[in-house]
Amino acid sequence: MDKKYKMRLIVMIIALILSLSLVLFVGTIKDTDSRVTSITFDNTIVMEGSSIVGHLVDRNGNGIANKLITYHKPGYEMGTLVTAKTDENGTFIIKNVEYLSDAGEDNYYGDFYFAGDDKYEACNYKANITISEYRPCTD
Repeated sequence: MDKKYKMRLIVMIIALILSLSLVLFVGTIKDTDSRVTSITFDNTIVMEGSSIVGHLVDRNGNGIANKLITYHKPGYEMGTLVTAKTDENGTFIIKNVEYLSDAGEDNYYGDFYFAGDDKYEACNYKANITISEYRPCTD
């Protein structure tokens, strides 16, 4: 083997090692990123008696199944939280939402929070879901 051939072989081996290291490093970053979660909603204003539909997803948009989301309802004392559980697609539904005429500006569902676990990071939804009063049409 001549010197040039040995040098090319060494350079190719180093390049291969660097390429494999980069692939492993990027894979580690992606796994870490998938721990990041967020809560989203189909609508932020819903009619009383209808449903709030929300989603718990990872950074890649994949639904996260069987997790509890805590929140408060209109008229409930602060600190009184209720829960909803995500389905196999990461969706949770709060059915038959209430409008309380005496709640005033507090007529919303809010403080949506996922506590996180050993696989996913905690997150919260910073806005509220406003409930509008149902008013039947009259002629």
